[in-house]
Amino acid sequence: MQITLDLPDELAQQVLTLPNPHQFLANLLKQVLPETVATDSWVTFSAELEQYAVDTGIPDLALHHDDYLAPPL
Repeated sequence: MQITLDLPDELAQQVLTLPNPHQFLANLLKQVLPETVATDSWVTFSAELEQYAVDTGIPDLALHHDDYLAPPL
């Protein structure tokens, strides 16, 4: 992931003088963001993914999903 910050020049210069500015900003964001935002929803979703599975009877559906799509109307 890439995040772009638009900082005032003076502040940007100060941040860039830190030994590890990227890690500093990441740690700062972790402190500021609420816990629900800071947690990775994809980790939660992938852990619960199996409960959403549907047996289609098509063994290669993931590999050839485009073959099974309905034609455009």
